[in-house]
Amino acid sequence: MVAGAVLLTASSCALPGAEQPSAAATQAAATAAATPGTAVTPFLPDPGSTADPAAAGPPEAKFANPDYYAMPGQTITFDVSGSLPRGVNIAQYEWDFDGDGVFDQVGPIPVATHSYPVAFEGAATVRITHAGGGSSTASTGVHIGRGPRDGLPVAPVNVSVLVTAHSDGISTVQVSWEPGGPEPYRWGVTVDGIPAGVVEGKARTATMTDVRRSRDLEIGVVGFTENQAMGTLAIVILPALDE
Repeated sequence: MVAGAVLLTASSCALPGAEQPSAAATQAAATAAATPGTAVTPFLPDPGSTADPAAAGPPEAKFANPDYYAMPGQTITFDVSGSLPRGVNIAQYEWDFDGDGVFDQVGPIPVATHSYPVAFEGAATVRITHAGGGSSTASTGVHIGRGPRDGLPVAPVNVSVLVTAHSDGISTVQVSWEPGGPEPYRWGVTVDGIPAGVVEGKARTATMTDVRRSRDLEIGVVGFTENQAMGTLAIVILPALDE
């Protein structure tokens, strides 16, 4: 463990991964794009629907990704194809791409594409209404002009390990590093990818005790923001002990 540190939780090292639109949703978007700014009447008999929409309950609007990132001019594909109750296939989707309260596109397809000409930080919203009258609304973050890792701590540099004590196959190890950019809120130390502890951002060393060295170990150092977003990990190898 890291001397004087507090333990990291698994959640503090997790970043949401982006999911791709479903194949069915992508095909639907390619073959039946809605007309921007035009209301449609999507509630037609559907041979593939096996449930009474009125009895199935309301939809639960949800985007495939919690956030979407792109550069100005790039196309974003918004996907809410997993929002309808089981057996309900017909619904109306109203899309507000810039969060201004005005629906920019209305149609029967759970996938919509949109591009933003300039940098933008805000949200996109969808309102889903199915044939039984149930409705649900959801929003997702939109970040135009930056990537998902912009603003996160960069990897530290000059990472090194020094064995300061050893007895009966167990070592005490000092890990040292320098910031590779702006100082993060905290530093995390890992052993073979497993969180071992954290120290304050002003720290440049951490001491680990009870390190068993029967094999080579990967010692990692990574910066965290105040809200526990993780930066880029730097790794150094601590060699196994010669038997």
